Amino acid sequence: MNVGILGGTFDPVHLGHLSIAESAIEQVSLDRVLFIPAGHPRLKQAEPAASVLDRLELVRRSEEHTSELQSQ
Repeated sequence: MNVGILGGTFDPVHLGHLSIAESAIEQVSLDRVLFIPAGHPRLKQAEPAASVLDRLELVRRSEEHTSELQSQ
């Protein structure tokens, strides 16, 4: 199984994130893309607006429409 990993704050997750994942699935023949929300992004000074659990839930809701996307 070929799996891609897409990490980020996803604060909020948006169509650009989903487009990147879907393009990766198509262009490099991935079976699945895992979304990994960053708990405390080290490259950003400000804390995310939503908690990591809220952002994880938003990612999970956004991937319901595409079977190849999965959050961890």
